Amino acid sequence: MNGYRSSLVGDQRGVAAVEFALIAPVLLLLLGGVTDFGLVMFGKSQLANGVAQGIQYALLQGPSVSAAAVSTMVVNGSSRSGLAATVTVTITGPACYCVSGTPAALVSSSPPLSASYTCTGTCPSPEMAPGVFLTIAASFVYQPLTPFYRQLANATVHETVTARLK
Repeated sequence: MNGYRSSLVGDQRGVAAVEFALIAPVLLLLLGGVTDFGLVMFGKSQLANGVAQGIQYALLQGPSVSAAAVSTMVVNGSSRSGLAATVTVTITGPACYCVSGTPAALVSSSPPLSASYTCTGTCPSPEMAPGVFLTIAASFVYQPLTPFYRQLANATVHETVTARLK
Protein backbone atom coordinates (compact mmCIF):
# COMPACT_ATOMS: atom_id res chain seq x y z
CA MET A 1 0.00 0.00 0.00
CA ASN A 2 2.92 2.36 0.73
CA GLY A 3 4.23 1.90 -2.78
CA TYR A 4 0.90 2.86 -4.31
CA ARG A 5 0.59 6.05 -2.15
CA SER A 6 4.11 7.22 -2.95
CA SER A 7 3.49 6.76 -6.68
CA LEU A 8 0.42 9.04 -6.48
CA VAL A 9 2.29 11.79 -4.62
CA GLY A 10 4.90 12.16 -7.35
CA ASP A 11 2.39 11.87 -10.23
CA GLN A 12 2.14 15.17 -12.17
CA ARG A 13 -0.42 14.08 -14.77
CA GLY A 14 -3.57 16.23 -14.82
CA VAL A 15 -2.11 19.21 -12.94
CA ALA A 16 -2.54 21.49 -15.96
CA ALA A 17 -6.19 20.45 -16.31
CA VAL A 18 -6.88 21.23 -12.65
CA GLU A 19 -5.15 24.63 -12.91
CA PHE A 20 -7.13 25.45 -16.05
CA ALA A 21 -10.39 24.43 -14.35
CA LEU A 22 -9.59 26.80 -11.48
CA ILE A 23 -8.63 29.83 -13.61
CA ALA A 24 -11.07 29.45 -16.57
CA PRO A 25 -14.15 30.92 -14.78
CA VAL A 26 -12.16 33.99 -13.72
CA LEU A 27 -10.88 34.52 -17.26
CA LEU A 28 -14.39 34.13 -18.71
CA LEU A 29 -15.79 36.68 -16.24
CA LEU A 30 -13.04 39.15 -17.16
CA LEU A 31 -13.63 38.60 -20.88
CA GLY A 32 -17.39 39.04 -20.45
CA GLY A 33 -16.91 42.25 -18.46
CA VAL A 34 -14.56 43.73 -21.03
CA THR A 35 -16.99 42.79 -23.82
CA ASP A 36 -19.94 44.35 -21.99
CA PHE A 37 -17.98 47.53 -21.30
CA GLY A 38 -17.01 47.78 -24.97
CA LEU A 39 -20.60 47.26 -26.10
CA VAL A 40 -21.86 49.94 -23.68
CA MET A 41 -19.29 52.40 -25.04
CA PHE A 42 -20.28 51.50 -28.61
CA GLY A 43 -23.95 52.07 -27.75
CA LYS A 44 -23.15 55.41 -26.11
CA SER A 45 -21.28 56.47 -29.23
CA GLN A 46 -24.21 55.50 -31.46
CA LEU A 47 -26.65 57.34 -29.18
CA ALA A 48 -24.42 60.43 -29.31
CA ASN A 49 -24.44 60.16 -33.10
CA GLY A 50 -28.25 60.14 -33.14
CA VAL A 51 -28.46 63.11 -30.76
CA ALA A 52 -25.94 65.00 -32.91
CA GLN A 53 -28.07 64.36 -36.00
CA GLY A 54 -31.15 65.57 -34.16
CA ILE A 55 -29.51 68.77 -32.96
CA GLN A 56 -28.06 69.42 -36.43
CA TYR A 57 -31.55 69.09 -37.89
CA ALA A 58 -32.89 71.50 -35.26
CA LEU A 59 -30.13 74.02 -35.99
CA LEU A 60 -30.88 73.87 -39.72
CA GLN A 61 -34.64 74.28 -39.19
CA GLY A 62 -34.31 77.10 -36.67
CA PRO A 63 -36.75 78.06 -33.90
CA SER A 64 -39.76 76.77 -35.85
CA VAL A 65 -38.61 73.15 -35.56
CA SER A 66 -41.09 70.68 -34.10
CA ALA A 67 -40.14 68.43 -31.19
CA ALA A 68 -41.66 65.38 -32.93
CA ALA A 69 -39.45 65.86 -36.01
CA VAL A 70 -36.31 66.21 -33.85
CA SER A 71 -37.24 63.10 -31.87
CA THR A 72 -37.68 61.14 -35.09
CA MET A 73 -34.28 62.33 -36.31
CA VAL A 74 -32.61 61.19 -33.06
CA VAL A 75 -34.19 57.73 -33.20
CA ASN A 76 -33.45 57.32 -36.92
CA GLY A 77 -29.88 58.59 -36.51
CA SER A 78 -29.21 56.18 -33.65
CA SER A 79 -30.65 53.16 -35.45
CA ARG A 80 -28.91 54.08 -38.72
CA SER A 81 -25.57 54.04 -36.97
CA GLY A 82 -26.10 50.57 -35.51
CA LEU A 83 -27.99 50.95 -32.23
CA ALA A 84 -30.70 48.30 -32.12
CA ALA A 85 -32.03 49.18 -28.64
CA THR A 86 -35.19 51.18 -28.01
CA VAL A 87 -34.18 54.82 -27.64
CA THR A 88 -36.22 57.11 -25.36
CA VAL A 89 -36.07 60.77 -26.41
CA THR A 90 -37.20 63.80 -24.39
CA ILE A 91 -37.26 67.19 -26.12
CA THR A 92 -37.44 70.40 -24.05
CA GLY A 93 -38.21 73.47 -26.11
CA PRO A 94 -37.74 75.28 -28.30
CA ALA A 95 -38.20 77.92 -25.63
CA CYS A 96 -36.62 81.19 -24.55
CA TYR A 97 -33.97 80.95 -21.84
CA CYS A 98 -31.52 83.24 -20.12
CA VAL A 99 -28.17 81.51 -19.78
CA SER A 100 -26.60 83.92 -17.37
CA GLY A 101 -26.50 81.37 -14.58
CA THR A 102 -26.97 77.75 -13.74
CA PRO A 103 -29.58 76.53 -14.37
CA ALA A 104 -30.84 78.55 -17.31
CA ALA A 105 -33.99 80.51 -16.48
CA LEU A 106 -37.07 80.04 -18.66
CA VAL A 107 -38.20 83.44 -19.96
CA SER A 108 -41.12 82.36 -22.14
CA SER A 109 -42.38 79.23 -23.81
CA SER A 110 -45.07 79.64 -26.41
CA PRO A 111 -44.91 76.89 -29.02
CA PRO A 112 -45.09 76.75 -31.91
CA LEU A 113 -42.30 79.18 -32.48
CA SER A 114 -41.81 80.80 -35.84
CA ALA A 115 -38.57 81.65 -37.59
CA SER A 116 -39.14 85.33 -36.81
CA TYR A 117 -39.90 84.66 -33.13
CA THR A 118 -38.23 87.01 -30.70
CA CYS A 119 -37.83 86.21 -27.05
CA THR A 120 -39.50 88.66 -24.74
CA GLY A 121 -38.29 89.38 -21.25
CA THR A 122 -35.04 90.44 -19.74
CA CYS A 123 -32.17 88.45 -18.34
CA PRO A 124 -30.48 89.24 -15.01
CA SER A 125 -27.21 89.85 -16.82
CA PRO A 126 -27.47 92.90 -19.13
CA GLU A 127 -24.90 91.59 -21.63
CA MET A 128 -26.83 88.34 -22.19
CA ALA A 129 -30.05 88.57 -24.19
CA PRO A 130 -32.59 85.74 -23.99
CA GLY A 131 -32.29 83.13 -26.74
CA VAL A 132 -34.22 80.21 -28.18
CA PHE A 133 -32.79 76.92 -26.87
CA LEU A 134 -33.60 73.28 -27.48
CA THR A 135 -32.57 70.42 -25.20
CA ILE A 136 -32.45 66.82 -26.39
CA ALA A 137 -32.13 64.08 -23.78
CA ALA A 138 -31.92 60.52 -25.10
CA SER A 139 -31.33 57.21 -23.35
CA PHE A 140 -31.50 53.47 -23.83
CA VAL A 141 -31.20 50.45 -21.56
CA TYR A 142 -28.27 48.17 -22.36
CA GLN A 143 -28.94 44.45 -22.07
CA PRO A 144 -25.66 42.97 -20.74
CA LEU A 145 -24.19 39.71 -21.98
CA THR A 146 -23.03 38.69 -18.54
CA PRO A 147 -25.44 38.71 -15.60
CA PHE A 148 -22.97 40.24 -13.13
CA TYR A 149 -22.49 43.40 -15.22
CA ARG A 150 -25.95 44.65 -14.23
CA GLN A 151 -24.95 44.55 -10.56
CA LEU A 152 -21.64 46.32 -11.18
CA ALA A 153 -22.71 49.16 -13.46
CA ASN A 154 -25.76 51.16 -14.47
CA ALA A 155 -27.16 49.65 -17.66
CA THR A 156 -28.97 52.85 -18.71
CA VAL A 157 -26.99 55.05 -21.10
CA HIS A 158 -27.83 58.79 -21.30
CA GLU A 159 -26.86 61.55 -23.70
CA THR A 160 -28.01 65.19 -23.39
CA VAL A 161 -27.35 68.21 -25.61
CA THR A 162 -28.56 71.80 -25.36
CA ALA A 163 -28.16 74.17 -28.29
CA ARG A 164 -29.10 77.75 -29.05
CA LEU A 165 -31.24 77.83 -32.18
CA LYS A 166 -31.23 81.54 -32.71
